[in-house]
Amino acid sequence: MIPFLAGLALLAACDPKTEETPVPVTPPTYGVYILSEGQFGVGDGAVSVFNKSNKALTPDAFGSANNGAKLGDVVQSMGVQDGRGYIVVNASNKIEVVNLTDFKSVATISGLTQPRYFTSTSGTRGYVTEWRGPYTSYLPGVLSILNLTTNTVTSRVTVGRNPEKLLALGGKIYVPNSLDNTISVIDEATGTLASTITVADGPSSLVADKDGNVWALCSGFVSYLSVPPYTLTRISNGTLVRFNPGSPTTQLKLAFPGTASPGKLRVNAAKDQLYYSFGGAEYQISTAATALPTAPFIRRSFTGFDIDPRDNSIFAAVSPSYNSNGRFIRYQATGAPIDSFEVKVGPNGFVFY
Repeated sequence: MIPFLAGLALLAACDPKTEETPVPVTPPTYGVYILSEGQFGVGDGAVSVFNKSNKALTPDAFGSANNGAKLGDVVQSMGVQDGRGYIVVNASNKIEVVNLTDFKSVATISGLTQPRYFTSTSGTRGYVTEWRGPYTSYLPGVLSILNLTTNTVTSRVTVGRNPEKLLALGGKIYVPNSLDNTISVIDEATGTLASTITVADGPSSLVADKDGNVWALCSGFVSYLSVPPYTLTRISNGTLVRFNPGSPTTQLKLAFPGTASPGKLRVNAAKDQLYYSFGGAEYQISTAATALPTAPFIRRSFTGFDIDPRDNSIFAAVSPSYNSNGRFIRYQATGAPIDSFEVKVGPNGFVFY
């Protein structure tokens, strides 16, 4: 038997096809992480793991992998980098770092205050936005720069009030300041504030399109009476703003009508279609459009909404209350529903990996 195998090996060595370098094949990935805030003050925030290939669902991946340990109070967001997940736990003032293969905890990034959103530009460099001050009198926030090798904060940059969902693009970190009308631009090489771009009131989320433009969804400002019936007064309307990083003062501004605030700006895989929530519905708009759409894409309100970049399927979260479990619904790219699954309390976002 051994000589026969040796003969095969010799023939293979003479086969010119074996001289070619094999083309690596990237295996398909099917994981979806569903973030659930949990009940405030209880510490039962969770991340559910869903496998699109077989529909298997683990409702509390962190607890299941870490001997029943609780993730913490208010899971706000999550980012992934080099096989690790970075889970931002807002009221617990930390980022929990897990291995994505088994969801076991490998580190905790502490020393944070009201952390909100995470992004990374390499396996060693990460960023997280943080709020400062009490809700009655918020102060300028910060962008904390993280060393992902040591899982520590290396420096901080002061930005505007209540910084939110940031964007890394072209060697810069764009930080929307949701209680102001500005975007702070941080130079990645120096870790310092490079410029401040004035947009419209309340920028909260940013995406980049296929042409390299930045889109900022601005919710506008409202005020409420301090006594019942807590009447809302609209100070400024929401606005969708587009600019090119090379000339940020030249802007397209599309104003929203009425008293509702737009939110949850997302972009599809081709980066030519935007999605946002407004007035209890989800809307879709081309990046080439110069006017807002009047008809909704999906006529339903969600607490979380995102587009899977692998196939443009849609994931949307529903929270009937913040003391009972929620659900997520899958939709085709056309907006037609597929199925739904129960997850933990307060689902608010999705991560695809």
